[in-house]
Amino acid sequence: MKRQVRIHSGIVEGIAATDPAITVFRGIPFAQPPVGELRWRAPQPVTPWKGILETFDFAPTAMQPTPGNSNEFYDKEWGTDPSVDMSEDCLYVNVWTPALRGNRQQAHTVGEKKPVMVWIYGGAYQTGGTFEKEFDGQQLARHDVVVVSVAYRLNVFGFFAHPLLGNAANFGFLDQQAGIRWVKENIEAFGGDPNNITVFGQSAGAASVLAQICSPGNTGLFHHAIMQSGGGLGYFNAHLASLEEIEANGVRLFDALGVTTLEEARAIPARQLLEAAENLPVPPESGHEGEWPMLVNWQPCIDGNFLDRQERDIIRSHDAADVDVIIGNTTGEFLETADDGTVIPAGQLGNFEFIDEWIDAKYRAPYYYHFDISMPGDDAGSFHSSDLWFVFSTLGKCWRPFEGWHYDVAHAMTSFWARFAHDGNPDVPALPEWKHTTKRHEFMNFARHISMSADLSRKKEEEE
Repeated sequence: MKRQVRIHSGIVEGIAATDPAITVFRGIPFAQPPVGELRWRAPQPVTPWKGILETFDFAPTAMQPTPGNSNEFYDKEWGTDPSVDMSEDCLYVNVWTPALRGNRQQAHTVGEKKPVMVWIYGGAYQTGGTFEKEFDGQQLARHDVVVVSVAYRLNVFGFFAHPLLGNAANFGFLDQQAGIRWVKENIEAFGGDPNNITVFGQSAGAASVLAQICSPGNTGLFHHAIMQSGGGLGYFNAHLASLEEIEANGVRLFDALGVTTLEEARAIPARQLLEAAENLPVPPESGHEGEWPMLVNWQPCIDGNFLDRQERDIIRSHDAADVDVIIGNTTGEFLETADDGTVIPAGQLGNFEFIDEWIDAKYRAPYYYHFDISMPGDDAGSFHSSDLWFVFSTLGKCWRPFEGWHYDVAHAMTSFWARFAHDGNPDVPALPEWKHTTKRHEFMNFARHISMSADLSRKKEEEE
């Protein structure tokens, strides 16, 4: 069954998901293609179209090192197809809605407006896309929310800077912001509530959520936020690069390409530009020799525009968006040794810092969680990103031999996330009460038996 919706830029036609009560629209443009003269510019409003735009398939994903051919562990985990279409023309959203009934032009919304959940994927700002099967929004939409996933520019296309651009940078963040604004302006046509938007993301997607919280241009744009394994005020966000650092990388890239003007650089084919960016060495003075050059050279920065200070300073001065927050991590990701000798996730340390700063600045009390499930299969453990299958309840798309209780935990997590999107409170009847965290760092522990727990490192200190 196909259903049509009229939005500001024209008519889009979606198709029923495997659950016919859910309609999915894949590949709706929310900005002009950022190509040619629009490369390394802020996203521009989409050009309206005539007729009906069929949105049945995902649009090409952002330019990046070949998906499914970069990390053996995660390539196996996600089963990513290395032949997936990539293009610089990548600014599209996907919508899963439970609120439409009828067929084609007779489609109409039913019931009250639904809360909206806007997903931002991770991938270290270098890789990733909305097409990944673990991000299928159907199961989440069955919990009476409208789900939207937003694509954005990556690596040298999304996090490039050069003195010739002035203070223009962080184009990937600007894409995300434009995508959220598109939701604000258009989601009512899909049965969503533009005044009840939750932004959520994982890894670099969670760090992106924090950046959106801290950007001065986002006041009132969204209302709740979930940050999964984004490091809090550590890891990605401990200290963002300066504009000058990223500009210096841009100058080195121009030298490697043999160009001197923006016009010349914007004329270089996307694939050639990506290969040159991949092969640009890490600057020796960076202290990051031996690391993946893409991760070091093309990253977010303090540009004086989208971000005018370090995020910690923005939070301390109470200039961040005062939204409801869930923050958390898996227990087996990026392990580091803490001051007391315990080995804990690096992201957990950053989450502690975020929680403490957030509470000190008197924002709304946050919620905290740990994901502590050892995944079945050859590669066991509660590794970075392992919670994605559970949040989206997409375990059936994974190769791992999950058991019935895994599906129960997934249903609970999806329920908590969707419930939070309604009013900023994740409490679900018949599930353990999820209480706000404090500086004691109480958390909801997602394990075989879900329960509220105290921070183990603090508890240990009290017992000694």
